[in-house]
Amino acid sequence: MKITTKQFQILTDINLVWDFLTDIYDRETGSGVAAPFFEYALQSSWMDQSYSFLDRFWLDGDRVVAFVFYEAPVTDIFFSVRKGYEFLADELVDYAVSAMPNFEGKQRLVLFNGQEYLKEAAAKRGFILMEEYEDRQFDFRNELNHPLPEGYHFVDPKDADSFKLAKLLWYGFGHGEKGPFEGWDREDCSNDWTPAKSYKGVIGPMTAPAPHATHEYDVIIADENGEYVCFSGMWWVPENKLAYMEPLCTHPDHRRCGLAAAALSRHYHRMKALGATHMTGGGDPFYEKLGYGKGIHWTFWEREEKQADAPLTNPSRAVSSDAAEVAALACELWPEHSLEEMTEEFESLLAREDAAVFLYREHEEAVGFAQCQLRHDYVEGTETSPVGYLEGIYVREGVRRQGIARKLLAACEGWAKAKGCREFASDCELDNTDSQHFHRAVGFEEANRIVAYVKKL
Repeated sequence: MKITTKQFQILTDINLVWDFLTDIYDRETGSGVAAPFFEYALQSSWMDQSYSFLDRFWLDGDRVVAFVFYEAPVTDIFFSVRKGYEFLADELVDYAVSAMPNFEGKQRLVLFNGQEYLKEAAAKRGFILMEEYEDRQFDFRNELNHPLPEGYHFVDPKDADSFKLAKLLWYGFGHGEKGPFEGWDREDCSNDWTPAKSYKGVIGPMTAPAPHATHEYDVIIADENGEYVCFSGMWWVPENKLAYMEPLCTHPDHRRCGLAAAALSRHYHRMKALGATHMTGGGDPFYEKLGYGKGIHWTFWEREEKQADAPLTNPSRAVSSDAAEVAALACELWPEHSLEEMTEEFESLLAREDAAVFLYREHEEAVGFAQCQLRHDYVEGTETSPVGYLEGIYVREGVRRQGIARKLLAACEGWAKAKGCREFASDCELDNTDSQHFHRAVGFEEANRIVAYVKKL
């Protein structure tokens, strides 16, 4: 068994994710989210795709055995793991914490029934269960027969009007509180959810559907005036006999009329005839009233609030508030610099995207650090660019020879991999034999020896 990793590439890896998620899907014991969850989010205009390069595969040979990814918000991190590879739990969680988005300490690990091994790994790193709910499913051994109310009619999805559908989704998902559905045809580069983004979220999937989308099974309901008042999307996954319903909404003026129940009943009859055995729903009590039963149990894990300002993993990536603590250690490594000078330098460094510092703590006290960054200029002995570079590593004397430096180095290497680096380099003085022994012990190969010269002008 040789486990390797690969970063997700948005232009080439959609099928790789789909095939993996459908292959490991297990309705009974839980296996995380179903395949449409990831693809639906990725093709949605509300999804921030700019960090998708951080999503990562773990492979055993050519076979995907784990996938770590985010959805929305980008700080919600998900895990999918093939049975038999639960031993990767610590590595998966460490990668999520050190490399995946965690803005303002808002990162959440989203874990499911059947992922107890990941929950244990999260708990060891200071995460606690903050919230949970049951995402219900309908078993097709039961009947779902709710008629369409008078005054309404179904619209064939192939005849769908993108404007009417976008307008329905705007009001159906509660955005009408922001204002009327106007300006939907304007250019919009804002970060807000607007009618323009709502329209983009409809016209995009209609004109260029995702690879595994099945819009022909969507359900659209209109009123007597032809206005769309209820919509229910459908992803048919024959490999899993799964009718994946996403999304579902009803216009506020037409709620409590039985439209959603009628839409789901239409799904039931269509998808059961195709061989589906179950259909997804949601956590709202509405689904339970319709006869939906046990489904996927979602749990959300966050760091304890009392420790929110302090890293909880070992090693942990330093943030701006850690600058003074890092500087104190750096002054022990480089005593020719003052504490004030080092603090100012690290305050600047910790704000950079091309650099990272990792701290190791014992009893809440920092006892070691490692500093790394990307180098785009030529690095001695390397063949690629950029290269991850170890700028400094230090462990206090009283806690050395416990593997702390190795762990700090591994964190730096993991960060560099996440940045797309294929090589990692370092250097030390010619007379620093202790450092040379460490570099050889942790897998570095000597590339060259040089003598540096300088003269005043």
